[in-house]
Amino acid sequence: MALGEIIPDGEILFKYVKPEAFPPGQTEVNAAIFQDGELSCDWKRYRFNPFTSKHISKGRSLVIAITVCDEIRNPRNPRNFGLLEPGWHQEIIHDPTTAENDPDFGPNEAHSLIKGKKKAAIIEAIKRNSRLISHPNPN
Repeated sequence: MALGEIIPDGEILFKYVKPEAFPPGQTEVNAAIFQDGELSCDWKRYRFNPFTSKHISKGRSLVIAITVCDEIRNPRNPRNFGLLEPGWHQEIIHDPTTAENDPDFGPNEAHSLIKGKKKAAIIEAIKRNSRLISHPNPN
């Protein structure tokens, strides 16, 4: 496990959300879920089964799988002829937590971040590369 390791394209990150983020009948991922400048996720490499996360027992029982890709990492500006925007770059890194730096959830070897300012084009790129995974035992 390398702290700050860059997560390569093609890997899967899990984002945990409360069921209220999906009104009845809605299956489309809400873009508002992805606005955080340090978007916290779990890397599938270290948490193969997302439903073993402490987030599930704390009410974030829906899981969104995000596929890491260059579209997210190096977004393009649709208002500037689709040119690459270096200032919008997203750092997608492995960031394990300990009990000391995350007392609510404790140590988490899978913890990862999508870091960077989330412009609308970035949020839409994340959304396009995401899918909702239903909890196997919803309550």
